[in-house]
This record gives sequence, structure tokens and C-alpha cells, in this order.
Amino acid sequence: MSITDHPDIDDVELAVRENRPLRSGRYRVSFALDSVDYRPTVLDDPVPLGRQVLKAAGIKDVDGHSLFVITPEGDFEDVRADEEIDLRDRVAHHFVAFSTDPLYRIMLDDSRIVWGKPSIPEAVLRTLAGIGPDKAVFLEVRGGTDKLIEEGSEVDLTAPGVEKFITATIKVTYFFFVNGKRYETDKKKLSGAEIKAMVPGWDPTHDLALEGHGDEPDRTIGDEETVSLDPKHGVRRFSSVPKANFG
Repeated sequence: MSITDHPDIDDVELAVRENRPLRSGRYRVSFALDSVDYRPTVLDDPVPLGRQVLKAAGIKDVDGHSLFVITPEGDFEDVRADEEIDLRDRVAHHFVAFSTDPLYRIMLDDSRIVWGKPSIPEAVLRTLAGIGPDKAVFLEVRGGTDKLIEEGSEVDLTAPGVEKFITATIKVTYFFFVNGKRYETDKKKLSGAEIKAMVPGWDPTHDLALEGHGDEPDRTIGDEETVSLDPKHGVRRFSSVPKANFG
């Protein structure tokens, strides 16, 4: 059993999810340094000072670090070294500290974000926004077209106009070919029946055949079988073949 899993340690975030008051004892919160790579940190006091949070996380140079608590709304709220944070309010359970200066302040949707490095990874923006793969992050461009932040990229926070980011649903289009004709869909997977339904005048006496890649043989796709259209599988090419002549 690790020290952070001791029976007398209550998890503040778990208490929030369970909508219950904190139990007496010690308290587990999440702490990240110069990142959003959180690790569990245990506090002895339900109303710790900012410096106590830093020391519990192993930070010795308290005055050389800036501490923030992330509010339920996603804002980075400054916590001074001698300022109290009441864990019993169950709103403070994620802390981020920065060892660098200056700090960069930006908006992410409606949340006020603080970052301690001159660039911020797209992955960090996604994490802070709490979005899934169906959404993307954009740099808001006043009077212009918002700029998509490419997956895996970083944004220079020192560049002019880098002030606000927004998230939005992205439309992903998948395509495939049947008898040489291109078809498009927003579905990542389609059944054989769905593919046939997209082909005008499909001959019901024909089977749907999927062209094999490399040494893979062509094969028949049944109506109930689903085929992934993810680009990682390569372009899917189908053909209509008479049942008696295939295989």
C-alpha cells in the first residue's frame, strides 16, 4: 500500500464526486509542476496554507514558485504562500505550480488559464478544456478566421494576438470507393448494408467485395459486418460482384 492510499487519507476529488463532506484525517489532492501531469499529494491540514501545499509536494524553494488552484469553472486562481485554502469547501483539489517567470495569462473558452512557459502544447489545452476527440482547439482571431491548433503542436504564447482559445466540434469526413466512385460519410464505421444503401441502384443479386491490401485477398462483406473507415487502415475500396462469380 502506498502512502497516498492509507485508510486515514480521504480523497478530496472523490468526496466531491460522492457529494459528501470530508472525513477527518489527512487529505489527498492532485498536484502538477510546470505541467498538467498530476500526481497525488497528501496534506495534513484541511485548511492548508499555499506554502504547505508546495512543501507537501516536495517543493523546497517556496518563494521561487507560483501556486494556483483550479476552480470548478476551470479558472487558475492564484494562491499566495500565506493564503489559506479550505479543502472542506471541496472545490480545491487540483493544484498547479510554476517554477518559471514570467507567467502567461490566456483565456480558454470562458476559463482564465495561467501557463509558466512561453509555449503551450495542444495536448495541454485539450486537457484543461476537458474535451474529447470530437472537438478541437482554435486560436481566436479577431476580425479573421479562427486558427485550428493542430494535434501534437505547440502554441507560442509570446506571439502577438495570442490571447484566447476556443473549442469547437470538428466534422470528420471519411471516404471510400465503390466501383471506383468516391463516397463520403461522417461515420467511422459502416456496415455492409449501409454501404450498399449509399450506392444508387445497388443490384441486390450482387455481393459487396472489399479489396485486400498487399497480400490480403479480396473478401465479401456481409450486410451485418462493419468495416472501419479509419485512414490508418488505408483507403477502403469496394466493388459490386455477382454472387455466383465471387470466391
